[in-house]
Amino acid sequence: MDALLAVLTPIALINSMSILPSGIAGVVTSLRTPKPNLTASAFIAGKFVPRLAFGLLLVIGLDTAVDRVNVWMQDMWRDPVVLLVVLQLVIGGAMVVFGYRLSNARQQRSDYASSMPMTPVRAFSIAASVAIIGLPGALLYFAAIDQILRADSTVLGIMIALLYYNLICLLPLKLIVLARPLLGTRSDPIFAAVSRFFDRWGKRLMFFGLLGLGVVLVVDAVGWFIGFPLLRY
Repeated sequence: MDALLAVLTPIALINSMSILPSGIAGVVTSLRTPKPNLTASAFIAGKFVPRLAFGLLLVIGLDTAVDRVNVWMQDMWRDPVVLLVVLQLVIGGAMVVFGYRLSNARQQRSDYASSMPMTPVRAFSIAASVAIIGLPGALLYFAAIDQILRADSTVLGIMIALLYYNLICLLPLKLIVLARPLLGTRSDPIFAAVSRFFDRWGKRLMFFGLLGLGVVLVVDAVGWFIGFPLLRY
C-alpha cells in the first residue's frame, strides 16, 4: 500500500494543478459569504463527492471489463495485469499528446463572481459541475485508477487509495480554508498572488506535469513487457 500511495501522490499533485485556477476563485468567493466556512466546505465537497463516486464506478467497471477480456485472451497472455499495462500505455501516450496540445491552448479560468449570492448549495453545485466536466483531471484520474487496479488491492485498499488520491488533489484548497481564519483579510493579497501565479504559469505547470508523467507511464509500460518496469508494488 505504501508503494501505491507513493505512486499516486505525484499524480494527485499534478491533478491538483488542473483544479487550482478555478478552485482558488471558488473558495475565495465562498469565504466572502455570510457563512464562509460552510460555503467553502460545500464548494470543496462539491469537487470531492463526484470525483470519489466517479472513481469507484470506474474501478468497478474497469475491473469487470478486465476480467471479461482476460477470458478471451487466455491463450495469448495468462497474466491479468497485461491489459492494465496496455491501458497505462494508452493513457501515458494520451498525456504526452494532451500536454503538447495544452502548450498551444488558450488558458481558461472559471469566473465565480456573479450577481447571484454564493450559498452553500450553489457552491456545491458549481464545484460539482466543474469537477464532472474537467477533462485534464479525468485523464489523470484514469492514470491513478489504472495504478490502483495494477496493485491488486482489496476493496478496503481501493477505498483508501481513492480517498487518499482525492484528498491530496484538494489539499491546496483545504489549506486556503484553514489559512483564512488565521490570517483574516491579510490573506486576500496572498490568495490574489497565488491566483495570478496559476493564471500565468498554471498551463505551463500542467504541460510539464502531463508530459513528464506521461513519459514515465509509457516507459514503465514498455519496461513491464521486457521485464524492467519502473513502478513496482
